[in-house]
Amino acid sequence: MRPSGRIQTSIDLLTEVMGSSLPMDRVVNSYLRARRFIGSKDRKDISARVYGVIRSRCRLDWWTIRSGLGDGCRSLVLSYAILVEGMKASELDEICDGGDYSPRALSEFENEALATLQGQDLNHPDIPAAVQGELPDWLYALFEAQFGVEGAKAEAAGLQAQASLDLRVNLLKGKRDQAIAFLGKDNVEGGATDFSPWGIRVQGRTALGNCKAFREGLVEVQDEGSQLIALLCDVTPGQSVLDLCAGAGGKSLALGALLKNDGELVAMDIDPRRLQRAEPRVEKAGIENIRYATLNKENLKKMSAKGAGEGFDRVLVDAPCSGSGTWRRQPDARLRITPDKFVNYREMQATVLEQGASCVKIGGRLIYATCSVLDEENTDQIDAFLAKHPNYQRVPASKIWEAQGMEPCSFIDETMKVSPAQHGLDGFFCAVLERQS
Repeated sequence: MRPSGRIQTSIDLLTEVMGSSLPMDRVVNSYLRARRFIGSKDRKDISARVYGVIRSRCRLDWWTIRSGLGDGCRSLVLSYAILVEGMKASELDEICDGGDYSPRALSEFENEALATLQGQDLNHPDIPAAVQGELPDWLYALFEAQFGVEGAKAEAAGLQAQASLDLRVNLLKGKRDQAIAFLGKDNVEGGATDFSPWGIRVQGRTALGNCKAFREGLVEVQDEGSQLIALLCDVTPGQSVLDLCAGAGGKSLALGALLKNDGELVAMDIDPRRLQRAEPRVEKAGIENIRYATLNKENLKKMSAKGAGEGFDRVLVDAPCSGSGTWRRQPDARLRITPDKFVNYREMQATVLEQGASCVKIGGRLIYATCSVLDEENTDQIDAFLAKHPNYQRVPASKIWEAQGMEPCSFIDETMKVSPAQHGLDGFFCAVLERQS
């Protein structure tokens, strides 16, 4: 593919991404799958450019408005080519020749406007802090209130970096050293993660579908921070475990491996289609003691009807949230969040905490987790819940952590708070509460 074709395809794909309500990764994958004629190098170039534009969207908007170009997909891609990729306006003038599969020719105004961007730094000193942080003003204000002025800058910058590719070894099928060796046979280089005893960090990018270890269920894709939530659930064989907001089953798989097919595992979600996506993964992982249930009033009544003495030993509430801790992987999500959606997430979090609490046996534990870095979705929810439920007490996350032979670390204290900026992992929160009566 010629450079002109790559630029035009980038514009077309960006248009698809910005016009869709689906997550960006699904749109990109679907678009490229439907165009098998695009070679692997071209795919990498186009994907990197489109993801780069989305990661830099607020700053690019600032520059395109300043230059007079406007904020359309064409202007964003062309501005990115100059500000980030270092191209010159004269190069873009040659690329935009109006031919087949090429961008239309630059207008005289576009040429002049793009020329003003040459030699400029994407991170101009006049750019407001929220724009520099790639966040809406209202959301950046929450970051400043929680982390302080300088801390907010660091946290926002951490969310702009590219995330690593982490795997979790399936303990039902092998150990971490074995998994690393198997991956190596398929030319996938990986090493032990810093914190998770089951984690493998892959070097570079790879097509895992070609790896035998992945195809046969020895490893699963799961960020290291997410793996630590499963560790803090402190699950042992023979227990009864409820994953209340299971989604496509990522944490259910980790919990199932810890149960070793001995005990009860129930995966619930409000959307049965998500649970259907979990089924082939569960089968591949060799988990046999799981059952699925749609999260509705009828099924929840059955779960809570067991009574205080017959409820679940562990109930994981992986609550719906802003996803702010995962914006490295989903840079488009930060552009979709609104104040109303944020309020709605907080209401849902309070609701699912109550639902989860109704299913815990006396002496059992309620584990609340989010992939958010914001206190409004994390500690504030726990404080509000405990004020209403004196029969629950906090179990220090550090106590659970160290009881499993783990070395003390900075993000494990009363709760677990992981930050991309501070720890290099996706952002996660986890609190463990024990029912006393």
